[in-house]
Amino acid sequence: MNESKSLREDAIPILENEIQKRNLDKNLLNWIKLERNFFKGAELQNLKILIRNSECSECGKKFNNIQGFNIHYISILDTSFDSNVIVCDSCGRKLRKKSYLKSATLGFISLYGILRVPFYFIGELIASFSRKKTSEKIIEEFIFQNTGLIREYGNDRIQDLIGQHNIQQAEQNE
Repeated sequence: MNESKSLREDAIPILENEIQKRNLDKNLLNWIKLERNFFKGAELQNLKILIRNSECSECGKKFNNIQGFNIHYISILDTSFDSNVIVCDSCGRKLRKKSYLKSATLGFISLYGILRVPFYFIGELIASFSRKKTSEKIIEEFIFQNTGLIREYGNDRIQDLIGQHNIQQAEQNE
């Protein structure tokens, strides 16, 4: 169910045949069709516009230039946090500033912190030149990961999916 997106096109009929042969739930066949009905062309562009004009899951403001942000920092004892969130520009900048502050203060407390923190900030400086491309990539990855859910529930639930995505991104690093 969760791996159907990554299968080659010629493997799908075999998978569908196996599901039917084993009398598995018919909803599984429907889900595979939804998951593999990828967004392309104008439909993909319209969905990206819908996401950019949606409400921010952090502050609740609408039409506030929603973007994808890669938030990461170095913390105590060489632990690191890395997530891709979809929030408005002002919330994304706040999250990024917090990550800079955590890296600058807590990142030095580890054995390798003296080396890692300067490289972290150099990497952030280099990444600042491609933020728009990174944002686009994060939004496209979100759409790809949630294709089946967007197809099943329509564009009305995109807000909820973004909120769930942001929560999952934060929880994966705890």
